[in-house]
Amino acid sequence: MSPPEPQALAANLFGLNPDARPTLELVGGRLPVLIVDQLFSDPEALRSNALTLSYQSPDYPYPGRIAEPALDDPSVQSFLRTVLSLVNEQYLPKIPPIAANNRRIDAFARALTDFAITDVHPEELTETQRRPHTDPVPIFGLVYLNPDERGGTLFFDPPASIPDDPDRRGYCSTDDAHYRFIGKIEGIFNRLAIYPGFVLHTGEISGNWITSDERFKTPRLTQRLVFFP
Repeated sequence: MSPPEPQALAANLFGLNPDARPTLELVGGRLPVLIVDQLFSDPEALRSNALTLSYQSPDYPYPGRIAEPALDDPSVQSFLRTVLSLVNEQYLPKIPPIAANNRRIDAFARALTDFAITDVHPEELTETQRRPHTDPVPIFGLVYLNPDERGGTLFFDPPASIPDDPDRRGYCSTDDAHYRFIGKIEGIFNRLAIYPGFVLHTGEISGNWITSDERFKTPRLTQRLVFFP
């Protein structure tokens, strides 16, 4: 396939790679995750463009900053329609039934997207940010947009009770004493991962980059996707 012309990329920043194919994987042998590698035609251009957006701290305990693309951009809308169809046709029929508000979800009606940068120093995390979390939607999606190693997503079984440990420090990791690690999604550059948002999880945040200026110069960037019935 010939690379897109520069003017086509500018008009279709969220253009998808026509050769990308979804696969269903079981993380930890039990958590169904839909993976699409080599998702975007030009992920470098998308990352560069996304980093020019205006990022703000959200009103919930995310360890970083959030920005939205121009949601009326035809390229964004085309991307969201394609991913919505992917979830409805390739993911929901292959996983156990899920429900919201006591109603079974057979299809989602809409999807939204934004970008997130993780840049909070481990010593500056709040107590909530040091623990894994669940998302307020049944199905969640991430695109890993990091050519440098910036980690994937870790999944855990819930503890019997919320740990009360004033000595906890840093981001939750695979060897956390309070949570049993299930498995992880590797944060491969230009990979889309779709997974149940109600399973405890956290970003895999480790390495020297998160304690140095690298967290600002070459930040951990993900594109997030939420799906609504």
